[in-house]
Amino acid sequence: MAARGPAARAGARPKLDLQFLQRFLQIQKVLFPSWSSQNALMFLTLLFVALLEQLVIYQVGLIPSQYYGVLGNKDLDGFKTLTFLAVMLIVLNSMLKSFDQFTCNLLYVSWRKDLTEHLHHLYFQGRVYYTLNVLRDDVDNPDQRISQDVERFCRQLSSMASKLIISPFTLIYYTYQCFQRLARAYEHLWVFHPGNPGEQNVDGAHRGKAGAAGEAGGGFQVQAHANPGEC
Repeated sequence: MAARGPAARAGARPKLDLQFLQRFLQIQKVLFPSWSSQNALMFLTLLFVALLEQLVIYQVGLIPSQYYGVLGNKDLDGFKTLTFLAVMLIVLNSMLKSFDQFTCNLLYVSWRKDLTEHLHHLYFQGRVYYTLNVLRDDVDNPDQRISQDVERFCRQLSSMASKLIISPFTLIYYTYQCFQRLARAYEHLWVFHPGNPGEQNVDGAHRGKAGAAGEAGGGFQVQAHANPGEC
């Protein structure tokens, strides 16, 4: 009877190290064999839909603040137009969200198919089938493990795909918006800062005009008081 291989080390756990990164990149080569492959095109489509969805969400977030001006001015036509725009944006957002989920599910099915076929090809190559089923104690039911592990991996990867690809773009966009708003606020603070030479010149000009007006008013009052004495 053939001797069985050593069992897996007790307490051995997966680690987030260089070996994990290398294996993950090898799996990506299987999932994305080329830039013109079906998976790559679906992934680019998912990226475009996710970016468009974030743009629509940003526009929807600007709608509530516009209602204050419309309601404050009692503009009925503006209220109808703004409400119609809000409804259209919400419907468009729902459609993009559904298409996003649909594309993720398509990627899940395609990834699972390609990865399972690749692992089955390696599984039945040479003596791998005999080694895993007879000589290894730490691997039980390898064919079942392949199907279950691939299913879980592809499902988790497809569910995180849209979030992973949109997060860098969202972070860069809102960082740019924050920088722009802070720059404008800094400009306003600099203009109205007491130590600003331009502000001091403006204050000096206003004070000079006020002093001249006060002197003119004072002279008129003195002259007015002097006239009764002369009479």
